[in-house]
Amino acid sequence: MKLHLGCGQRYLDGYVNIDFPLSAHSVQGTSVADLHADILSLRYAPETIEEVRLHHVFEHFSRPVACALLAIWFSWLKPGGIIHLEVPDFQKTARVMLSFFTSFKKRAVAERHLFGSHEAFWAIHGEGYTPGMLKKMITGYGFRVTDIRRNSWLSTYNFELFAEKVSIEIVKKNFEDITAKYLKNYLLDDSGSESRLLNIWMEVYKGQIEKGWIQNG
Repeated sequence: MKLHLGCGQRYLDGYVNIDFPLSAHSVQGTSVADLHADILSLRYAPETIEEVRLHHVFEHFSRPVACALLAIWFSWLKPGGIIHLEVPDFQKTARVMLSFFTSFKKRAVAERHLFGSHEAFWAIHGEGYTPGMLKKMITGYGFRVTDIRRNSWLSTYNFELFAEKVSIEIVKKNFEDITAKYLKNYLLDDSGSESRLLNIWMEVYKGQIEKGWIQNG
């Protein structure tokens, strides 16, 4: 089974195409989804999925939720299974915004590309990624990045990342430790307030893990 999560109007043959029902959309008038569901609530048995694919969806999740999803998808995927993510290229888009020679119109489009289109509750971006930062994140969760491809569309800049699940066992507790170590990179210092912030992030992470994790351990 291959999953195309947040499919929108793009139907991919050979995948289970999953998206919100039309009632959660404000611009989209029809649905091509095979299954209407909140993709944050999906649950699949361990090592039953061949590929998890998302195009311009992963950036909508907050940092702790994105960490939990990588751990959950690892548990779903068979050894050698694939993650295929396409997200806005934060670095190239930021250069457009910062350039003295960029028109206001192009700056506005770039800002929308980085922060979301804001027409629905889900149409806000929770994180910005560069190829290097996303590669660093993905590899920490038991994946080997096999390819990164940059592309552009209507003056917006994006990249696709392909990663393969390596054939090693990482249990639930391991992922909690991996996530805490990763999120510590975003702390300003070791003060009490920053430590409490990390604890809040980890509670968000744990809440998402419980929604999608079936595998024991």
